[in-house]
Amino acid sequence: MLGLPLPAPRMSKEPDPPPLSTEVPQSGVDPHPSGGWTSGVEAERVPGSPDESAQPQGTASDEPLVIGQMLSGRYRIEREVGEGGMGVVYLVSDQQVVGETFAVKVLKAALDPQALELLRQEVRQTRKLSHPNIVDMHSVNVDGKRLYVLMEYLEGKPLNTLLDEEFGRGMPFSHAWPIIEDVGAALGYAHDHNVIHSDLKPANLLVTTSGRTKLLDFGIARVSRGPLLHKRSGSRALTPAYASCEMLKGEEADRRDDIYSFACVIYQILSGDRPFGELTALEARDAGTRVPPLAVLSRAQNEALAQALAFDREARTGSVEELLAGLVTDKAGRARQPWVLAVASVVAVAALALAYVVLDKLWISRHSVAVQSVGPDVLPAAPGATATTVAFNPPPHSVAVLPFVNMSGDKEQEYFSDGVSEELIKSLSHVEALQVCARTSSFSFKSKNVDIGTIARKLNVAAILEGSIRRSGDTVRITAQLVNAINGFHIWSQSYDRDLRDILALQTDIAAAVAQEMEVKLLGDEAARIEAGGTHNPAAYDAYLRGMQIALTAQDIAAFRRAVAVFDQAIALDPGFAAAHAQRARALRYMADFSAEPPVVREFYAQARQAAERSVALAPDYADAHMVLGWHVLANGFLELGAAAREIDRAMALAPGSAAVLDGYAGFEGIIGHHDAALTAMRRAIRLDPQNSRYHEHLLLNLYWARRFEDVLVAIGDVNALNAQSFYAGIYSATSNLALGHPELAAQICESPATPLDRGERHLCLALADHALGKTGQASNELAELRAMRGDLGAATYAAVHAQWGEPAAAVRWLATAERVHRASLLQLKVDWMFDPIRNQQQFQALEERLNFPP
Repeated sequence: MLGLPLPAPRMSKEPDPPPLSTEVPQSGVDPHPSGGWTSGVEAERVPGSPDESAQPQGTASDEPLVIGQMLSGRYRIEREVGEGGMGVVYLVSDQQVVGETFAVKVLKAALDPQALELLRQEVRQTRKLSHPNIVDMHSVNVDGKRLYVLMEYLEGKPLNTLLDEEFGRGMPFSHAWPIIEDVGAALGYAHDHNVIHSDLKPANLLVTTSGRTKLLDFGIARVSRGPLLHKRSGSRALTPAYASCEMLKGEEADRRDDIYSFACVIYQILSGDRPFGELTALEARDAGTRVPPLAVLSRAQNEALAQALAFDREARTGSVEELLAGLVTDKAGRARQPWVLAVASVVAVAALALAYVVLDKLWISRHSVAVQSVGPDVLPAAPGATATTVAFNPPPHSVAVLPFVNMSGDKEQEYFSDGVSEELIKSLSHVEALQVCARTSSFSFKSKNVDIGTIARKLNVAAILEGSIRRSGDTVRITAQLVNAINGFHIWSQSYDRDLRDILALQTDIAAAVAQEMEVKLLGDEAARIEAGGTHNPAAYDAYLRGMQIALTAQDIAAFRRAVAVFDQAIALDPGFAAAHAQRARALRYMADFSAEPPVVREFYAQARQAAERSVALAPDYADAHMVLGWHVLANGFLELGAAAREIDRAMALAPGSAAVLDGYAGFEGIIGHHDAALTAMRRAIRLDPQNSRYHEHLLLNLYWARRFEDVLVAIGDVNALNAQSFYAGIYSATSNLALGHPELAAQICESPATPLDRGERHLCLALADHALGKTGQASNELAELRAMRGDLGAATYAAVHAQWGEPAAAVRWLATAERVHRASLLQLKVDWMFDPIRNQQQFQALEERLNFPP
């Protein structure tokens, strides 16, 4: 839209923030051999894996595999990991993708063709379960007489092994609860997607070396229950000790059967024994056995667990969420205090960031890595064909922070885990040696079944930081891990369990722990900069994160008003909370952009200025405060360009690696005619946040200001790829074609219903195109419609139209009106080609002087 500098008031909706989290093998750690330790959700087929449809059906072989042997001519056996009732698990290396490792489970039992097809269907269905607590299962393949499943490779121990190490005593509730939460999150997610596990037991739960619990064997367990397996004995792959009465009787599985199995596992975790000892559910029911209560649980918790263990399906707990809620009645039932994580996590990750820079030579490859460039639906190449490769050579000091996983099971707490992740991104951006991927791009992979390597390649980063957040009673657990995106290995991982009441000591405690782990010292001045703008008030921080969640998804003035109200709550709780003042100012600026009455606009900007100046006064080293004051308020709201320049330069000095700061800097440099600097900064912002459609729109706008109209038309393709409804693409494709001398094409763009323009933008577009085509009467009608809609707030736009029409007097009059109402659209005066016909007018030159553009 003409006359609206970046960012535009019509905001693109941010992707909902928490993270995708993929475990990868940690070098030098040997998993404990056990059956069923790695399997779960399946991706349809790993690119380049054997074509399932082309393989013979349903064979099996009892011949053991040996080290060095190849499966399907691609996967080299590295070692045997473990053996279970259904198959033997091996670690394999992919000979086509350097550094890629998987686990394969070679099934012992043969499947007839119908069963094999059913297994493949289950794998395709469960592939849709993208969850950090469910293991990825990639494909079902046949190699000669061997039927095998290709899976994600993990390091850790199965739960049954950990329980054995407790010598039958069970775990303390504080240790058990994170495992229970993880399993509950995975199971609840699967049930929400109509997927039943059918064989939940300790051997199918893996506790990874990073402290996360993952659920295994979804597709395999479900299919193996059926009557299609050859030569199966017993209860068809279900485990009697954990099976409900209905499952033992062969009835169709129900989510309540999974809940029964889950309750058996919980009972065993806490006590070391199964709820009915050696009896199955049917035997216990016939004997009239009751569930012995556990001393570690309260009466209410024991009642909740007993209901989940009901013999009759109809009397059993109906959902995983209901079971978890019953178990946290006494242990974790009070209101969550999520703020505790931010104080600890920000400093911990900052220390990690410094360590990442110092230890770069230990783990970042200085050479390009060839990765296969094959889409997920592409069949493997013919034998002898050479795989297409692309070079993956990210900047050595680059990192992306994925949204931390909300492990609470309470979706209402999502804003907190997302907010903490965003604060981590901001903090890392202050480390000058780091290139940190911005929020929009990091969050674009949330809840998507995308592996770490793919994310890293799309974001062009060398490392991925991921983590999770959860609370048990008065204890909070923070889990964070840094992954080398080039080779997939963990660089660092750590979990912290801390008492909520010790909040003020957490910051230095965890920072010191991380620094010791990484063998570096956290510099005091760096820590001070990281803390700039923050708060130690838990309730204030919680309100701030809720306000951020509202503001990031706001689409209208009412939503921004709600965000301001929540930021006001944060400020009332901590008047010295600089970040809350800065975000309040930003939201008020957007309220002004959405407003139609000049007095209201001026009032919003006055409030925004007061809030931004307060933020700068409270935290002089807080980059975002300077950028909000300089670009959003002084430039856009008051046209005080000299003062704005000083604040923007200060923001750049404080956070040159922040995509948001680079975005504002590019906007300012663009309007004053420093196009090379603007385009360089904008392209760097896009490298940091490549999935942010607004940044691509702002690059387009800077190209337009630089009068590179052919490049604008090319850039429109990138914008449309990320946001097909971008009005930037519509209006600037039309005006660029006008500038290039193609009014007919511009008119077609304006008139097309497919062009994403609102009614006012369409009137503007046609007013320009029709006049250029000699349809002056129609053009006048379009401008009249636009003026009726926007009043004096559209004054700068009307001035540009009259300048193009060859009516300088009218153009100058409307510019005077725009100056009177302080419209931000005057910021484009120096660079907008549409004003070229009146640049020699005395009134125009006087206005340029009054605006005092920096030289």
